[in-house]
Amino acid sequence: MKNESTVVERIVTTTDSGTLSRYWIISAMVGLLFSSVTGLLVSLERIDLSAANIFSTADEVFQFWSAHRVSLVLIAVLPLMIGLATLVVPRQVGASRLVFPRMSAFSFWVWLFGALIIIIGFLANGGVGTPDAGSESQSVALTFVGVLLAIVGLCGASTSLLTTIVAGRIPGLALLEIPAFSWSVLIAGTMWIATLPVLAANVVLIYVDMRGREPVNFGSEQVAWEQISWAFTHPQVYLWVLPLLGVVAEIISAAFKGKPSNALLAISIGLMGLAGFGAYAQTYFDLGTPVFEEAFSIIHAFVAIPYVLFFIAVIAPVVVKNRKQFDKRAITPVVLAALSVVFLFQGVIVGALHVIGPLELATRSTVTSQIVLTLGAGVLAFMAAFAWWGELLTGKSISQQKVLITGIIFHLGVGLFAIADFLVGFTGQNDFTGASEFAAGTDSSNWGDALNIISLIGSSLFMVGVISAVAVGCQHAFSKTPAEGNPWDLETLEWAVGEKEEVA
Repeated sequence: MKNESTVVERIVTTTDSGTLSRYWIISAMVGLLFSSVTGLLVSLERIDLSAANIFSTADEVFQFWSAHRVSLVLIAVLPLMIGLATLVVPRQVGASRLVFPRMSAFSFWVWLFGALIIIIGFLANGGVGTPDAGSESQSVALTFVGVLLAIVGLCGASTSLLTTIVAGRIPGLALLEIPAFSWSVLIAGTMWIATLPVLAANVVLIYVDMRGREPVNFGSEQVAWEQISWAFTHPQVYLWVLPLLGVVAEIISAAFKGKPSNALLAISIGLMGLAGFGAYAQTYFDLGTPVFEEAFSIIHAFVAIPYVLFFIAVIAPVVVKNRKQFDKRAITPVVLAALSVVFLFQGVIVGALHVIGPLELATRSTVTSQIVLTLGAGVLAFMAAFAWWGELLTGKSISQQKVLITGIIFHLGVGLFAIADFLVGFTGQNDFTGASEFAAGTDSSNWGDALNIISLIGSSLFMVGVISAVAVGCQHAFSKTPAEGNPWDLETLEWAVGEKEEVA
């Protein structure tokens, strides 16, 4: 007699793309909540820099400051993008399932294990090192093991998605004819695989030098963050949210019943992918940067601006020419998609300002502004995608109004958070403030204090928006109202195909 599998066995061994997508997204939302809490605590500490109030030491402030960035990228935004792609990409290219489904499933569990280790490492007085070496070295090593596992999981999932797009699409569907979102995942996934192993190599250098004896160079806690910070700042952060361009293009095209030029759209997304390549931007390894490389860095910082404008110019004619055909049912995804592009554009502008020498913003709090704007754009794009494809994800009817309210709250939080940090950078406040006015580099002006309070309000709204998103997601997951099947009356592949059968 054949034994039936248990619930736990089915959960762990499933290779169904829809189920794996839900796993990724649920886990990523928990990671986003963790990141929002760490960001809020750091904002609270910055209100009074005369002494450490929320934390005991400046090293603890650094641990939570860096935890906010690491978790926002590796545990929240990037997994959200992969989770969305795991659901939508196979449907859009007409694949019956993901190529290498078991590798995709294994990649999720490896990533999840790594994400949990990262969180435990930070909470156990570890993290990615501290300026005064005040952390627990064993916990620091544990954190880097978690980062390495998360990278392996993300690379494995990306490989499965790329192979599905290239080799799993239906006959007759040319690569340049695939939908915009799948194209953006193809470009983004390729660049992720080009950069994540570089980050992994940095982590291996740090870990090997850290273990077993006194570190020689790379493994010193004081310099560990400097070696990996490139992955959490300009221009690399553009790459983590690149699929948002595909989300925007899909929603605008369908809502306004028009189609932009496939070639121009593909080029604009590809150029933005190149602009987001940041593995070269590792200042720790600079040995007197040659003039040529410095000029390249400056040019690279500014090219993202015309690339985003190019993308907008490709999409805008569809809106202008077909505005009278706008499907009013799509107001929520369209509004959130538009807001995400606005944030992305603001992010690339702030990123370009960092390389203007006389402004001296490269180490100021404007760096946080650029990160929050860019990654916030990615989260908003995911919310737009949830409003658009949510019925495919949950199998239940989506309340567009609730998703819109959640998106607006989050938008306000990101806006206040980013604007305040951008402006306070001009008062002299450093990117990492520590727990003292001396470390913050600020002039203790009233403007600086007021802006830090506004930043705190924005950080609070950021967290409220995330909590609201989790609540809305849970409500839809347990809703008894079934999905309409095709709420937008579209004939594209993702809406035409039925539920995928689970692959054993």
